[in-house]
Amino acid sequence: MDLPTILIKITGVILLLWTAKSIYSHIKLKIKTANQGNRESQSISEQILNNILLYLWLVFMVVFSIGMIVNN
Repeated sequence: MDLPTILIKITGVILLLWTAKSIYSHIKLKIKTANQGNRESQSISEQILNNILLYLWLVFMVVFSIGMIVNN
């Protein structure tokens, strides 16, 4: 393998690990706030839109980083 391919694969692994850490910390935070029972100051529609955007971004990052690892 040539150097650019190796660098792209390493970058893909780093992005995948970073995304996995972000997913883990998000789930951990959701569980922590659910156990406390506190309502956030956001409206329901704002929470839904923020979560949709967050989950779409996380799915994109997982697919993108796996693509960087597999396709090169």
